[in-house]
Amino acid sequence: MANVLQQLKTAVQAMRRPSVTEPAVMVSSGQRPSDMPCYRINPPDIANVRSRHSGPDAGLCGAHRSAEEHEKCATCQHDWTDCSDRAYGIGLSLYDECLNGRTANHGDPVADVFGVVAYRNGAIVCVADGVNWGEKSRLAARCAVHQSLEYLERCLGKAESTQEVAAYILRSFDAAQKMIIEREATMTTLCTACVVQMEDGRWGLSTVIVGDSLLFVYSPATGHVREVTSASHGERDLRNAGGALGPSDGFNPDLSNLTCAFTIVDEGDIVFGATDGISDNFDPVVMGKVKTDRRPSPEERNAAMQENMAEVLRGDLPSGQIDHAKGLAVALLHYTVNQTDHKRRCLEDASRAAGDPAKEQELIKESQSMPGKLDHAAAVAVDVMCHQPRVSSAKRKQQKTLATEIVHL
Repeated sequence: MANVLQQLKTAVQAMRRPSVTEPAVMVSSGQRPSDMPCYRINPPDIANVRSRHSGPDAGLCGAHRSAEEHEKCATCQHDWTDCSDRAYGIGLSLYDECLNGRTANHGDPVADVFGVVAYRNGAIVCVADGVNWGEKSRLAARCAVHQSLEYLERCLGKAESTQEVAAYILRSFDAAQKMIIEREATMTTLCTACVVQMEDGRWGLSTVIVGDSLLFVYSPATGHVREVTSASHGERDLRNAGGALGPSDGFNPDLSNLTCAFTIVDEGDIVFGATDGISDNFDPVVMGKVKTDRRPSPEERNAAMQENMAEVLRGDLPSGQIDHAKGLAVALLHYTVNQTDHKRRCLEDASRAAGDPAKEQELIKESQSMPGKLDHAAAVAVDVMCHQPRVSSAKRKQQKTLATEIVHL
């Protein structure tokens, strides 16, 4: 906890009223909010929320221990299923079916959690991946997303610069850590990003990450994907998140790769966060695309991962061109499920062959050579835009009925 408090002291020092910085490089990264470029921003109109979405299942609302706690929580009184095409998340398990009947899939419950809030002139995106399996792993991720979004909805409207936005995100990580410890949960990654409108009319994206749940920007205009959080990792270790909130030593978090990042984004871009169950399945080594003896460098693997994502999103594959947040999140999950299908089916066949140990081991060994990585997987995305008011559900139903009647005329 001392490390987090030191980070927060630095964040407080950064929360002055600075002058405008000269144009930033494509992505700026550092360990403190004061390392980020500083632009004056229009006040985030966080009171005018257009969409909210959290999941899978109860999402952030599952952070509470009782119905009474849930009822007392102002954050959980919002409708977290009020998603839209412009702000959307999805999460599921890639693991093989559990044939013993105890759970639907091995590794249940899904310990990846997402949350997104789209307000009039910006958005907040949050994704967490509970380390390892189990209820306490999922609880850690739910606590992290709950507290990060709760804190930012309460405080982000006070921010006057992009550095202050980064400082508030970092403070939300401290709130997340406290709730994880209080709930006696385990460890989780956390990546939170805020889209804000700057005084000059451009859009800025401030991000803080710990662990390996990564943040990206997709441009439908250019068909390119770029990772914003690349400074948080070098050589990817698929078995090690690199850092996490929670009781790493019994009480304190592991902030080994805690990283702040900032980049300029364009209106029409789509900001998206993804847990490693998605990002690793776009890695060329995991995909089985590397056919030479020379192992690609971390930089080459990262560039290939982004290009593989872009192929799916810009329509090089049958999914077609993606131009909004929901389509992006669904396309990434759909591709990842297909990418891991053979491995998953092979392991299910191995489970069915449990009465024949030789056959079972043969199938398990065969699955290990197949492309893809089985994991929990979640993606959450939001469009960079001024979000418009949503029509009521009754109004949307009326419009749909009218459209159907017109079609049949």
